[in-house]
Amino acid sequence: MQDELDRNYKELTLKNLDRPFFIMYGLTDIKTMRAAASMGALTSSSENKDRYKTTTRLLVGDYEFNDESLDDNITTGPSAMELALPIDDDYWGIRRSFWAATDNVYRSAARHYEKNKQTLKETGKALEEIPHRRFAKVAPVKIVRSLTPAVYSLPHWEQRVRKLSAAFTTTADINNSFVFVSYTEGHKYLVNTEGLVAKIPFTSATLSLAVQVKTSDGKFSFEREVYEASSLDKLPTDDQIMKDIQNLIKRIESNKKLTELEEEYTGPVLLEGKAVAETLASSILRGREGIFANDNIPKLKGFQFDDETQTSEAKIGKTVINTQITIKAKPKLNSYNGIELTGSFELDNEGVVPPDELTIIENGVLRNLLNNRTLTNANQSANGFGSTPGVLEVTVSQKDNDATLKNKLIQQAKKEGLSFALLFRESSSRMGQAKVYKVYVDDGREEPIKNVSMRELGMKTWKRILGASEKYAAFNLDDAIYDRNFVQTNVSMIVPHAILLEESDVSPMRMPSLKEEEYISKPTN
Repeated sequence: MQDELDRNYKELTLKNLDRPFFIMYGLTDIKTMRAAASMGALTSSSENKDRYKTTTRLLVGDYEFNDESLDDNITTGPSAMELALPIDDDYWGIRRSFWAATDNVYRSAARHYEKNKQTLKETGKALEEIPHRRFAKVAPVKIVRSLTPAVYSLPHWEQRVRKLSAAFTTTADINNSFVFVSYTEGHKYLVNTEGLVAKIPFTSATLSLAVQVKTSDGKFSFEREVYEASSLDKLPTDDQIMKDIQNLIKRIESNKKLTELEEEYTGPVLLEGKAVAETLASSILRGREGIFANDNIPKLKGFQFDDETQTSEAKIGKTVINTQITIKAKPKLNSYNGIELTGSFELDNEGVVPPDELTIIENGVLRNLLNNRTLTNANQSANGFGSTPGVLEVTVSQKDNDATLKNKLIQQAKKEGLSFALLFRESSSRMGQAKVYKVYVDDGREEPIKNVSMRELGMKTWKRILGASEKYAAFNLDDAIYDRNFVQTNVSMIVPHAILLEESDVSPMRMPSLKEEEYISKPTN
């Protein structure tokens, strides 16, 4: 990678076009083990090696004005000349792959830069007078570390998933179950013409349980459990997983008897456990008003720029959520109260080292946004969050116990003339899998319901809160978070164990239904 980078930086040129001032290559080497079983039978098993390019970035011009500066079409797609990376350590094969990608990107970037120079000339304005993108210059980093490959037995894990999935066969109504284990390890490589050299090891282990039944009216019901750790030996023991499987079976059996929300609900909502983390993450990590800086600039129309604000940038210094809430990014924190934080990282995907701590929201006021190296105004800086927030710590100045929060929930519902309030005890974002309860205002009893979801999650969801737990907990979110490019990424959240929202909209979900006659029952062991 380094040799091909140096060659291209010194020699790459096209007649009458400018040479590149910046090139960056990224590569990921990965080894993956997977095994899956259903109802006691192995359904898939594999060990694979893969190697793929994560970036081939090339800029023409300079840090202040370049081929990415003036419009939103800043990516270059693969060409017919694209060459896949070899999975073995073939020196020339790796160089040829990056050469082919660089050749394609350079042609596009050089011509785009000429177009941008012409557009700037036609505006009749100086560069500083118009909205444009800059590319941040950062100090080079050298991190070179290697992992010791894990020792594990694929046949052993095949037998484990068979055994675990067989536990679901004891219940006649279950028509499908799924136990899946995966382990990945590898290295991420980055080099650029500024002097960046990085080889960063990574490992990840996941074990998922899922179960499905179909009710008498033909509706499907699902339950799942997910465990994440940095290595296979840190996943729960079979005894613990078996207990959780029995709980999953009890939950899905009880789900068949649960009622559904008859109409939309607007009123107080108490979030507990992982529901706090997932609802917060959905509110602040997605959409225009999230905590990621937006790379877009106002559109050029007739050489006049549209000043419409499209991001949270204009809200910096303003109150965006309840003044009792403070949110900090702590990307290098790797554990909390004995819980591994799988979202932690030390270098982002553009080679920028993030700070140990960055205050994003302080007492409800937006202070910073998570940014990459693409800067769209003078107040931005490359703060090392080019791909993910990593670890977010959310603190609330209120300190309530569980009994106080439930009483506040009931009192607010009474105040609004409601017969019940809603309590979310698990994920609020997964389809049909939230653990939700009606809490009746007359006697405080809890009645579980099914198939509901919260609507229109955003910053405004957190404007009015009535209380928060004095206890805090950490959660790793496995499938709810996406980065600025809508790519799934690991995020860890440290949050109060419970938060009471003054008002939220909750809707019933219409689950798919397939009511059919059975001509023959399923075979049994």
